[in-house]
Amino acid sequence: MSAAGRLRILYLEPYDAGSHAAFTRILTGGLEADWTVLTLPGRHWKWRMRGAAAWLALERARELRGPFDVVLASACLPLAELVGLVPALATVPRLLYFHENQLAFPVRAEFAGERDLHFGVTQLVSVLAADRCAFNSAWNRDSFLVAARELLARMPDAVPAGWLERLAERSVVLPLPVELPDHPGVAGRDVPAGPGRAPGPLILWNHRWEHDKGPEAFFGALARLADRGVPFRAAVCGERFREAPAVFDEARARLGARLQHFGFVEDRHAYLDLLARAQLVVSTARHEFFGLAVLEAVQLGARPLVPDGLCYPELYPAEFRYAGEAALAAELERLCRGWTAGTLELRADRRALTAPFAAPRVLPRYAALLTELAGGAVPLAPGPAPR
Repeated sequence: MSAAGRLRILYLEPYDAGSHAAFTRILTGGLEADWTVLTLPGRHWKWRMRGAAAWLALERARELRGPFDVVLASACLPLAELVGLVPALATVPRLLYFHENQLAFPVRAEFAGERDLHFGVTQLVSVLAADRCAFNSAWNRDSFLVAARELLARMPDAVPAGWLERLAERSVVLPLPVELPDHPGVAGRDVPAGPGRAPGPLILWNHRWEHDKGPEAFFGALARLADRGVPFRAAVCGERFREAPAVFDEARARLGARLQHFGFVEDRHAYLDLLARAQLVVSTARHEFFGLAVLEAVQLGARPLVPDGLCYPELYPAEFRYAGEAALAAELERLCRGWTAGTLELRADRRALTAPFAAPRVLPRYAALLTELAGGAVPLAPGPAPR
């Protein structure tokens, strides 16, 4: 404990971007402790997993001297390597947090059969260096355990007994503490049927522009709607990286005037404005361990339409889930035609779905776990978690 009686927590995140960065900010701002926060920018994730431990041990040796009461590390960090390089950390209780797991992450079709198992094995070894493991969803935990069992079954020999049992025993599910946006659109209603109603509901897709988010399935469904003369508008946003799938530019040309927005929204307020205008928010993810983007749109009143699998059954009732691409297109058509005819309202106050993930509700669970590990109290910071 520090002189002020607060826990001394070492926080390690080699990929501090997106939901990882939000987690860093909300957790360290929402729990009262003496934080030592060591992060790296969120880019080159493969190199981060391979090299972060050596970088921290050599470049941040002074900060790593401590003393610390507990370590909280992202599973992007090869924790066992770091403990080996900084032996003083071996005596400090360690919590490993899984935003995602590399064994369940989908491989692009053109690279099928070429999964680099190094990253999943690294996380499995990191588990052995952790006292507790926390996953942001049960799907994240369970998919890791299933894939790990399959991977270890492929090892020809020298498989240590009890590896997965230790993982299961040490694991808990702790959702992300989310700053749920407070915005005028949260209680917004659909405009009445008649001349004031736009030509079709606004369908939002607000995910990273990468293959694992399934953009081909989304744009395929929109193409079917367009071919069938279904009225709709679309907004496509989310972070775009250097090499986005070609389907994005193809869809932009095809959708034309139906597109109300296309591209990343830098300004947070403008982004929330866009979410607050959407009637529908769609996920076509091939993998999703938590689903923050959809959760924010639902907080602002959009009706979710998400796959019937992955983490989504933990978040949304069956009426908001679809099974397969044909079902997605059929449900979109039903909703769009109903909204256009004025027989369906799509926007609604659905904050009961998002409330369980609000930071003030979730942070006490983190405080309790860190307290248990460190043997000392971790109080909440005064007031709400900072924005």
